[in-house]
Amino acid sequence: MAAIGEVSASHLSRIENGERAVSPATVALYQRAVNEALGEAASPTFSAVRRKDFLALAGATVAGAVAAGPATGPDADECADWLAWETWTAGRDLHETEIPADRRPGLSLLVRRRRVVRTAAGLIRFPHPGLVDFHIGRRVFDGVAAGSSATLETAQTTHATDLVIREFVEHDPRAVAALNRWMTDGGTDVLRVNAAGILAKVAAPDIADRVIAALRVDSAARTLYLTAVASRVLAMPWDAATKLASGTQAPPHDSATRLSGELRNPRDAAARWCSAVLLHQTGEAAAEPVKAAVADALRTEASPENLRTMAALLAGADPITTTNGRRP
Repeated sequence: MAAIGEVSASHLSRIENGERAVSPATVALYQRAVNEALGEAASPTFSAVRRKDFLALAGATVAGAVAAGPATGPDADECADWLAWETWTAGRDLHETEIPADRRPGLSLLVRRRRVVRTAAGLIRFPHPGLVDFHIGRRVFDGVAAGSSATLETAQTTHATDLVIREFVEHDPRAVAALNRWMTDGGTDVLRVNAAGILAKVAAPDIADRVIAALRVDSAARTLYLTAVASRVLAMPWDAATKLASGTQAPPHDSATRLSGELRNPRDAAARWCSAVLLHQTGEAAAEPVKAAVADALRTEASPENLRTMAALLAGADPITTTNGRRP
C-alpha cells in the first residue's frame, strides 16, 4: 500500500493506530488498494499479502475514516476522560476559557460529534450526568486494575460512579483483591471508604459481609459512608448529613420513610446496613411502619451480616455493636 501511494509504511501505521488524522487522500489510497487487491488492477505489490486479511484491514480503516471524520478516536476519548475528571473535581461545568490550549481541538471535536455541548454562555458540558460518571468510573478503574490507589485517594466517589466501577471490578479478581486490601489497610479514610463503596455494590454476599465487618470497626470510614447515604437518600447537604451521621442533628421529617425504602436497595449492601444504623441512631426504628419495612426487607436480604443487623433493629439493639449476638 505504501508503494502504491508513494508514502512511507510508518506514515500509514501512524494513521491506522490513530496517531495521525485521516485525510481524503488517505481514504482514496485505501480504496485504490482494495480495488487492486480484488484484481481490478493487478499488481505484484500484493503477491505476498493474504487477500482476506488485507481486505478486512483496509475495509475497516476506510469505513472508520469516513464515519469518524478528520480526527482520531483515541484523542477524543482521552479528551472526554479529561473533561469528565475536571468537571467532577471542580463540581461544576467548565467555561471554554478555562480549557487549556492543547485540549481545545479535542473538545471542538467532541462538540462536533455531539458527545458534549457548548452552551450559549460558553460552558462545556456532557448532555447527561451519567456520562461523567462513566468516564470517571473508567479512569478510576484503570488505576485499580493497575494496582494504584492514587485516584481513589483523590476524592470520595459517588454512588453512581461506584456502580460504573463495579461493572469492571466484578470481572477482575485482582481488582477485588486490591480493593479488599485498601478497604482495611488504606492509609486514608477516603481510600478505605471508596474501596468499601465499590465492593459493597458487587453482587456477592461474602463480599458484602466483609464490607460491613470493616465498617463496624472503622469509625472514620463508617462516618463517611453514613454521611454519603444520608446525603443521597435524604437529599441533605453534605455538612448537614455529616451532623446527622454523628448524631448531632435531627433527621428530616420524612427520613424514616426514605431510609426504610433504602433497606431494599439491591445495588448497595452497605447502604442497606447504613440505613439500618441511621434508623437506630435517629430513634425511628421503633415505629411500626419501619418495623414492617425491616420485616419485608428480611425476605430478600442475602447478606448474613445484614440479616443480623435487621434482626438487631427489630429487637431494639444497636446494629453497630451487634454481630453474631456478641459485641465485636
